[in-house]
Amino acid sequence: MNAPEIARWNPDEMLRLAASGVAKVDLLGPRGSTLCSMDEITAMAAVCALHGVGPRLLSTPPSTGE
Repeated sequence: MNAPEIARWNPDEMLRLAASGVAKVDLLGPRGSTLCSMDEITAMAAVCALHGVGPRLLSTPPSTGE
C-alpha cells in the first residue's frame, strides 16, 4: 500500500467509504453516482486496484512466456 491514494485511510475507513459510494449507486442508479464524494470515488478505485481490477500498467511489458 504505497500509493498515496490508498495510504490515505486505514483499511476499515477505506472500505466504509467505498461501501458508502457503492450503496448510493446501488440504491439510486445513475443519480447515485452524482452524489458520491471524491473520497468515496477514490476509495472505490483503491479497493478495485487492491483486488487487481483494472488495466495492466503500461510500464509492465507483456509476458513472452520465456
